Amino acid sequence: MRFTKHLILTIITALATTLAVACTPSPTPDEALVEMYQEALHDAQALTDSAPGASALRTEHADEITAEIERLCGFTDDGVLPESCTFSVPAIAAAPTDDAAAHMMVSQEQILGHLEEIPTESVPLIIGHYIDQARLAPPAEEIDIPEGISLKGEDLTRAQDLLATEYAAAWALGVALAYVSPDLTDATQEAIDRHRGYAAVLRTAIDPFADTAPSEPGYDLTGLTEPTDPDTALALIREVQDNAVTSWHNAASVATDPAWRLLASRVAGSTARDTVAFA
Repeated sequence: MRFTKHLILTIITALATTLAVACTPSPTPDEALVEMYQEALHDAQALTDSAPGASALRTEHADEITAEIERLCGFTDDGVLPESCTFSVPAIAAAPTDDAAAHMMVSQEQILGHLEEIPTESVPLIIGHYIDQARLAPPAEEIDIPEGISLKGEDLTRAQDLLATEYAAAWALGVALAYVSPDLTDATQEAIDRHRGYAAVLRTAIDPFADTAPSEPGYDLTGLTEPTDPDTALALIREVQDNAVTSWHNAASVATDPAWRLLASRVAGSTARDTVAFA
């Protein structure tokens, strides 16, 4: 049989394709996410009696992590999860905790500790879990700036934008304070003080890298509810707080500096906890 040049090239191409397929490793679950899945299950078990709401939340988180693991691992053209993408964790039951608050604080630190290990595209989901849990955890007494923070490029721009956001949030809540119902006066003032505190943290973080703008005498309520009575004041407070949580969550999700991501995540969670009084 006489081999033509075209036939030889066809055979080589076919062999190369076969070898490439044979050498391509099968997809496997992300190890860090699998570990986080197990931690979420343990939290759910430990909190079953002492904090049923938190237990249910962590069960929901475990389900969402499973879906994320499967999404990253991929499906066949027929929509079937490859066998190599299935996973299991040791069936070790977590001991019940009598101190739900302390347990959740430890759990939150575990979540933050995984942020640099998980795939970048999974970061928004996991920070969202941290924020969810922060709403049920004790309020943070103080937000410390992580060592080694370096604000450059987009990270610096977002930090400066957040500083303006915090100034505006404190001002808007001050407007709401004049109309809010008496039972929410203290909570509103505390929220104002917290936003001023977050602004102070941002100024300290930004100062080594750029100038920080001072607070303006006033801001506007464009896109927000104009308060005229207790109900509209509460609506404004909720809008301001939710917007602040979203802004910090977004900044943390796209942060490039690990220390900045950690700081933004903490403030996002702390702000979410501040919203509880107005739910």
